[in-house]
Amino acid sequence: MAVQESPGAPAAAPASERGGRRQRKAELTRRRLLDAARDQLAEDGPESVTIQAITTRADIGQGTFYNYFKSRDEMIDEVIFDVVEGMGQRLDALTAGMDDAALIYSFSLRHLMRTAVTDPVWGWFIVRVGIAQEGLLRSLGPRASRDLQIGVDSGRFTISSVPIASDMTFGSLLAVMRDYLQGDRSVDPSDVYAENLLRMVGIPADEAHRISRLPLPPLPVLGARDGG
Repeated sequence: MAVQESPGAPAAAPASERGGRRQRKAELTRRRLLDAARDQLAEDGPESVTIQAITTRADIGQGTFYNYFKSRDEMIDEVIFDVVEGMGQRLDALTAGMDDAALIYSFSLRHLMRTAVTDPVWGWFIVRVGIAQEGLLRSLGPRASRDLQIGVDSGRFTISSVPIASDMTFGSLLAVMRDYLQGDRSVDPSDVYAENLLRMVGIPADEAHRISRLPLPPLPVLGARDGG
């Protein structure tokens, strides 16, 4: 015999709807953990990241942490992917149809630096993590080498060593970001930074200045992991 609901009782939500709510809640909890880890890394560096520090910051129980990550290191790797690899993928999408290596290099450099200007937490994340975290190097390093090699192969760049030029690109990015974030932040260094790096790879001074002042196209939005 079927059980009839009383006329005034609210209808139970379908199972699919309840499942959807649980999934959205889980995604929000995971995002809170990742955001807390990013902010902790930005403020105090990788050594300060502990499960207790992150769960306290996110206002989530420590036991809940293990529903989303197996360990502290796994979470740090995921934060790096979420922030840095996401940015790299957006830069890839932006420059995919470009033929001029100088434009590819300049636009990528300016966006990386400008993101630190518009989002200081993101900038401090990059500076604090820096070369101490292999995952960051694995994400940004190969992209810098690829773009530099495109310039060499096309005859646009004059570089005696692509690996060294890539290291110089990455090292100067961290140094200029740090100087900006520690300074008065009244002047955006993105264009001047790109201009000097273009000159480093052999672009004449006048052309380097012109290219680094071209209108900067917006980064494509790829989805949840967009790096910004």
